[in-house]
Amino acid sequence: MATQDSTAQRNASLTSFVTSMGANAVAELRTGAKPGVGNAATGTLLATLTFGSTNILDANGGSAGSVSAGVLTCGGYTQVRAANGTPGHVRWKTSGGTVVRESDVAASGAGNVIFTGTVDTGVPISGAITYTDGNP
Repeated sequence: MATQDSTAQRNASLTSFVTSMGANAVAELRTGAKPGVGNAATGTLLATLTFGSTNILDANGGSAGSVSAGVLTCGGYTQVRAANGTPGHVRWKTSGGTVVRESDVAASGAGNVIFTGTVDTGVPISGAITYTDGNP
């Protein structure tokens, strides 16, 4: 039987995630399936996004992020694009390199980072990055 959480619990879980990521958190956009938090990175590194000096909700030159209705909308980020491709997963890391979470990338759905399109070197990634806390 699947677990279902209230919106308040989902928001609390996402807020805890924001806190655990800390200042200057990093999201790596990678191709392919996620390998598991305790395993070495897999897939081609497409881009590295670095978030604000307080946490991933900082505006950081863009719009401020939020946690609402079980959805995390990340704040602004700086980016380094390394290769062309379509992201399959995101590795969320602290500024010290500790992997905190991995998420699938999809066009929609709970438990996924919402991202449509591709990453191209020399072309800035734009738009909000959202993560919906899983809740079947």
